[in-house]
Amino acid sequence: MSTYWLKLHDMRFPLRLGETLLGRSPYCSIVLNDGLVSRQHAAVRVGREGVRIEDLGSRNGTWVNAQKISGPYLLAPGDRVEIGGQQILVELEAREERPQRDHLAVTGEYAALQDAQEDTLEAPTEPGRIPSYQETLRR
Repeated sequence: MSTYWLKLHDMRFPLRLGETLLGRSPYCSIVLNDGLVSRQHAAVRVGREGVRIEDLGSRNGTWVNAQKISGPYLLAPGDRVEIGGQQILVELEAREERPQRDHLAVTGEYAALQDAQEDTLEAPTEPGRIPSYQETLRR
Protein backbone atom coordinates (compact mmCIF):
# COMPACT_ATOMS: atom_id res chain seq x y z
CA MET A 1 0.00 0.00 0.00
CA SER A 2 1.30 3.44 -0.90
CA THR A 3 0.62 6.80 0.66
CA TYR A 4 -0.21 9.95 -1.27
CA TRP A 5 1.04 13.27 0.09
CA LEU A 6 0.43 16.93 -0.70
CA LYS A 7 3.58 19.03 -0.36
CA LEU A 8 3.06 22.72 0.38
CA HIS A 9 6.27 24.74 0.90
CA ASP A 10 8.31 22.65 3.40
CA MET A 11 5.32 20.75 4.81
CA ARG A 12 3.94 17.40 3.69
CA PHE A 13 0.34 16.39 4.38
CA PRO A 14 -0.63 12.71 4.15
CA LEU A 15 -3.85 12.00 2.29
CA ARG A 16 -6.15 9.56 4.04
CA LEU A 17 -9.00 7.53 2.61
CA GLY A 18 -11.97 9.86 2.21
CA GLU A 19 -12.08 13.62 1.77
CA THR A 20 -9.55 16.35 2.56
CA LEU A 21 -10.75 19.96 2.32
CA LEU A 22 -8.41 22.74 1.23
CA GLY A 23 -9.23 26.38 1.82
CA ARG A 24 -8.90 29.49 3.93
CA SER A 25 -11.32 28.32 6.65
CA PRO A 26 -9.78 27.06 9.91
CA TYR A 27 -12.16 24.10 9.60
CA CYS A 28 -10.39 22.81 6.47
CA SER A 29 -7.93 19.93 6.79
CA ILE A 30 -5.27 21.98 4.98
CA VAL A 31 -5.55 25.71 5.65
CA LEU A 32 -4.21 28.03 2.94
CA ASN A 33 -3.74 31.58 4.26
CA ASP A 34 -4.10 33.43 0.99
CA GLY A 35 -6.62 36.11 0.01
CA LEU A 36 -7.08 34.44 -3.40
CA VAL A 37 -8.27 31.20 -1.77
CA SER A 38 -11.94 30.61 -0.95
CA ARG A 39 -13.00 29.46 2.51
CA GLN A 40 -13.68 25.97 1.17
CA HIS A 41 -11.84 26.03 -2.12
CA ALA A 42 -11.28 22.41 -3.19
CA ALA A 43 -11.73 18.83 -2.03
CA VAL A 44 -9.27 15.98 -2.50
CA ARG A 45 -10.89 12.56 -2.37
CA VAL A 46 -8.92 9.33 -1.96
CA GLY A 47 -10.70 6.18 -3.05
CA ARG A 48 -10.12 2.87 -4.80
CA GLU A 49 -9.79 4.60 -8.17
CA GLY A 50 -7.06 6.93 -6.92
CA VAL A 51 -6.84 10.55 -5.81
CA ARG A 52 -9.22 13.11 -7.29
CA ILE A 53 -9.41 16.84 -6.77
CA GLU A 54 -12.51 18.95 -7.34
CA ASP A 55 -13.03 22.68 -7.18
CA LEU A 56 -15.88 23.59 -4.82
CA GLY A 57 -17.17 26.58 -6.79
CA SER A 58 -14.33 28.91 -5.85
CA ARG A 59 -14.05 32.36 -7.38
CA ASN A 60 -10.50 31.91 -8.74
CA GLY A 61 -10.66 28.22 -9.66
CA THR A 62 -8.34 25.29 -9.12
CA TRP A 63 -5.52 24.57 -11.55
CA VAL A 64 -3.63 21.32 -12.19
CA ASN A 65 -0.44 21.46 -14.25
CA ALA A 66 -1.30 25.02 -15.39
CA GLN A 67 -4.79 24.03 -16.65
CA LYS A 68 -8.01 25.09 -14.94
CA ILE A 69 -10.15 22.10 -13.97
CA SER A 70 -13.93 22.13 -14.37
CA GLY A 71 -14.87 18.86 -12.64
CA PRO A 72 -13.29 16.01 -10.68
CA TYR A 73 -9.72 15.48 -11.88
CA LEU A 74 -7.65 12.34 -11.29
CA LEU A 75 -4.28 13.32 -9.82
CA ALA A 76 -0.97 11.54 -10.40
CA PRO A 77 2.37 11.78 -8.60
CA GLY A 78 4.25 14.85 -9.79
CA ASP A 79 1.10 16.88 -10.58
CA ARG A 80 1.23 20.52 -9.51
CA VAL A 81 -1.97 21.93 -8.05
CA GLU A 82 -2.39 25.71 -7.87
CA ILE A 83 -4.96 27.19 -5.50
CA GLY A 84 -4.81 30.97 -5.27
CA GLY A 85 -1.10 31.74 -5.17
CA GLN A 86 -0.24 28.42 -3.51
CA GLN A 87 1.66 25.69 -5.36
CA ILE A 88 1.00 22.16 -4.08
CA LEU A 89 2.90 19.10 -5.30
CA VAL A 90 1.32 15.62 -5.35
CA GLU A 91 3.73 12.94 -4.10
CA LEU A 92 3.51 9.17 -3.80
CA GLU A 93 5.51 7.22 -1.24
CA ALA A 94 5.66 3.46 -1.61
CA ARG A 95 5.65 1.36 1.55
CA GLU A 96 9.20 0.16 0.83
CA GLU A 97 10.47 3.76 0.93
CA ARG A 98 9.16 4.40 4.46
CA PRO A 99 11.75 4.20 7.22
CA GLN A 100 11.38 1.07 9.35
CA ARG A 101 11.51 1.53 13.11
CA ASP A 102 12.34 -0.95 15.83
CA HIS A 103 10.23 1.00 18.29
CA LEU A 104 7.80 3.89 18.52
CA ALA A 105 8.02 6.66 21.09
CA VAL A 106 5.25 9.20 21.51
CA THR A 107 7.51 11.79 23.12
CA GLY A 108 11.09 12.03 24.28
CA GLU A 109 13.91 9.62 23.81
CA TYR A 110 13.15 5.92 23.74
CA ALA A 111 16.27 4.93 25.73
CA ALA A 112 15.48 7.38 28.56
CA LEU A 113 11.90 6.13 28.70
CA GLN A 114 13.05 2.51 28.75
CA ASP A 115 15.52 3.21 31.60
CA ALA A 116 12.81 4.98 33.61
CA GLN A 117 10.42 2.07 33.10
CA GLU A 118 13.04 -0.50 34.19
CA ASP A 119 13.74 1.47 37.37
CA THR A 120 10.06 1.70 38.27
CA LEU A 121 9.51 -2.01 37.74
CA GLU A 122 12.15 -2.84 40.35
CA ALA A 123 11.26 -0.08 42.83
CA PRO A 124 8.52 -0.86 45.36
CA THR A 125 5.56 1.47 45.63
CA GLU A 126 3.22 2.23 48.47
CA PRO A 127 0.05 0.14 48.42
CA GLY A 128 -2.80 1.85 46.62
CA ARG A 129 -0.63 4.66 45.30
CA ILE A 130 0.60 5.16 41.75
CA PRO A 131 3.90 7.05 41.49
CA SER A 132 3.86 10.22 39.38
CA TYR A 133 5.97 10.58 36.27
CA GLN A 134 8.30 13.00 38.10
CA GLU A 135 8.81 10.48 40.90
CA THR A 136 9.76 7.77 38.46
CA LEU A 137 12.38 10.03 36.88
CA ARG A 138 13.92 10.85 40.28
CA ARG A 139 14.49 7.15 41.10
